[in-house]
Amino acid sequence: MFKEIESVPNFPEQEKQTLKYWQELNVVEKLKNLRKGSKAKVYYDGPITANGLPHYGHAITWTMKDVIPRYWAMKGYYVDRSMGWDTKGILVEYEAEKELGFKSKEDIKTYGEAKFIQYCRDFVAKFQQVIMDYEGRLGRWFDPAATYSTADAAYVESMWWALKELYKKGLLYEGHKTVAYDTRAGMTLSTHEVADGGYKEVEDSYVTVRFRLVKEPDTYFLAWTTTPWTVPGNLMIAANKDLKYAKVLVGGEKYIVAKDRVDTLFEGKNKKILEELSGAELEGLEYDAVFKFFENKRSEGCFRIILSSHANADEGTGLVHLAPYGEEDYELFMKLGISMFDYLNDVGHFTSMIPQYEGLFYKDANSKIIDDLQTMGSLFATGKILHRMPIGSRTGTPLIYKPVKSWYIATSKIKDKMIEQNQLTNWYPEHLKNGNAGIWIQNARDWALSRTRYWGTPLPIWVNDETGEQIFIGSFAELEEKSGAKVTDPHRPFVDEITWKDDVKGGTFRRIKDVIDVWFDSGCMPFAHVHYPFENEDKFKQVMPADYISEGPDQVRLWFYVMHVVGVALFNQIPYKNVVTIGTMLDENGKKMSKSKRNYKPMDEVLDQYGADILRYFVLNSQIVKGSDAIFKEDYLIEARKEFFLILWNSLKYFSTYANLYELKPSQE
Repeated sequence: MFKEIESVPNFPEQEKQTLKYWQELNVVEKLKNLRKGSKAKVYYDGPITANGLPHYGHAITWTMKDVIPRYWAMKGYYVDRSMGWDTKGILVEYEAEKELGFKSKEDIKTYGEAKFIQYCRDFVAKFQQVIMDYEGRLGRWFDPAATYSTADAAYVESMWWALKELYKKGLLYEGHKTVAYDTRAGMTLSTHEVADGGYKEVEDSYVTVRFRLVKEPDTYFLAWTTTPWTVPGNLMIAANKDLKYAKVLVGGEKYIVAKDRVDTLFEGKNKKILEELSGAELEGLEYDAVFKFFENKRSEGCFRIILSSHANADEGTGLVHLAPYGEEDYELFMKLGISMFDYLNDVGHFTSMIPQYEGLFYKDANSKIIDDLQTMGSLFATGKILHRMPIGSRTGTPLIYKPVKSWYIATSKIKDKMIEQNQLTNWYPEHLKNGNAGIWIQNARDWALSRTRYWGTPLPIWVNDETGEQIFIGSFAELEEKSGAKVTDPHRPFVDEITWKDDVKGGTFRRIKDVIDVWFDSGCMPFAHVHYPFENEDKFKQVMPADYISEGPDQVRLWFYVMHVVGVALFNQIPYKNVVTIGTMLDENGKKMSKSKRNYKPMDEVLDQYGADILRYFVLNSQIVKGSDAIFKEDYLIEARKEFFLILWNSLKYFSTYANLYELKPSQE
């Protein structure tokens, strides 16, 4: 007799029974043993950040990470079902700060560094089991023995080895550059992170400032900026050699501006153009500094007009104020050999370098600076303007471009090899190879690696506090040999307590305080999850490169990209063969699903009502698996249930009913 089939199926309850059966059977271990010795297929599990409850985006990636390995196993291959945890970085720190009610990075110091780091560890741990439960419920199989964490000491040691290797190859260097900076997080952001928060319209004050010519005291350059807080750091003014400029007489004073901006700037005023000038004629003209804080830099060639293509007549005055806080500004200063400075601290407050505004947050200083410009007679105009600003993905804070001393990976040196290796990879959708992925690689900039944060992988550089000598450590054994101290926990603050004296030259070696970009942790996954090169050398050769990886579209410039950088830098090859980039699930109005907006039905409610198989079926039959976005409606699950699952169920019931009626005896052959 065949089992009697219910007329009305309860798919969620049946899935629970199946999951229980799999657990009792220990199916993953059983399958692993069954396939041992078979030809292997390798996929990488991009480490998930355990900083909150899972959402539909996770459901999609988990489905894609399960269905391909499941297919391979059915075809007779051995598949190591790994699972990874990305446990550190600002993604965790900021969520922990919010939970603790912190308002700034300074609150961490008050709370206590060791206590805060332990809180971050506990914060991650409380979500890990929840996430594993969800993954299991969605039908994904993973092997607990193949699970890794970026916080594991062995994983960190592999990263230390990698960093030292990059240093020895000349691909890791310390430099002073202007980089994207989040003042709330108190840290730099690498290029691949900036786009993560997107851009939005932000209202800011603008100022047009009068700069008096040295050789013509009755004539002023008018320079425009949307960052009044940078005016105290003004070093130069940029003109465009291809623009026409005009010297204009207005109210008894003379101004030099782009000719095309004259009518707008002096609207409603009596004006007379006295002379037309080319941008090239302005080059080298000196002007008086409005603020005198950096007058000493005149000896370096500052406070004069230089030529740059980014000065234009689309807005402003056609003359651009230049200060250390800006990417284009920085590049110009470097070409001219002008040394940089930074008068903001790590949370965006003015330092004692400019005592007049010391302690003020840079945004709050705007109004005072504008008032002071007015008092000094240097303010021509001010107002409000909406402009697009990059936004910190976690903090929601507008980013600034700040001159920061940091450690960089010289991505520019390996860019050609990365472009070559990218052509060897199969991208799906195919257009990504030379589209988003290819363009991102072609525009690659050196990677700002170091972070002034707490819960991250420490940069393993010890510096002599007297001689300045640097020692790069590449293993725990090497550190123990130098210091005599055993590494019990390679994170702050414990590793910072390891020091040693130089008995010959004097001084004490102390670790620099920086940690590294958490994306480097993820990028090291191909070798660090097996503790290469300290063990598992044969296994590493078997799992590098991966046959398959899959994640969402944002990972083209994140996980996919950083693995590519690290793989080429260390091993001269891209660490994966095939990439499937999935699309995004949108709400029924076509908007991106957002936890803060709560514009979707909670996933556990959907699983309780419809079951995981129906959700997986919807995902796998949608445009999402082809790299396109797809709208999610509950109606689609109802339709999938009716048009596939109920038909399948009723077919089974039909078979069971008539097989029993006619006493069908299955053949044992």
